[in-house]
Amino acid sequence: MSETLTAVPVRRLGVLLISVVVLALTLTWAFLSMRAVMEVGGSCADGGPYVSAQPCPGGAGFIGIAVPVMILATFVGSFVAISLSAPNLLVPMWTLLFGSLGWNFLEYAIEWPGGVDPGWLICGIVFELMALPGLVVIVMSRGAMWTSGKGATSAPNDSGLWWGIYAALGTIGAALGAWSFYSWR
Repeated sequence: MSETLTAVPVRRLGVLLISVVVLALTLTWAFLSMRAVMEVGGSCADGGPYVSAQPCPGGAGFIGIAVPVMILATFVGSFVAISLSAPNLLVPMWTLLFGSLGWNFLEYAIEWPGGVDPGWLICGIVFELMALPGLVVIVMSRGAMWTSGKGATSAPNDSGLWWGIYAALGTIGAALGAWSFYSWR
């Protein structure tokens, strides 16, 4: 059977929207599983021939699923987004991943028993610096939506609409991620 031209964009749109939800869900899993490990000191181990001094807390294993699925959803979603003239997912994924994990490092560095942990503080600063270029790109792309190439004010393009859709679906994905993390760990 041949596909109509209108069916292809609807499928692509569906793939993009699902990719955004999956991306937010896996970002939430990565964030929360990192926090679970940091709660027990930042390292743990389970299984194998040796007995670990610090077994992994519930939820720590989510990171093993979150990262590969996050990368796959980002690449698939970005490929489809480009075909729909929508913002790619790589920049928001990069920004949110490093920003949120940096936040974890900074929070736990400051709340470390006995004072500030310099190792986690440095990691937090480095992660936030890694997130910064993505944030700049996102802010610049949103600011550019109201101007033409010559800087004159014009009608807005649909970039703002896409970012709004991404934010709404990201909220749904994050809520699903938190719910599933706390339900299944």
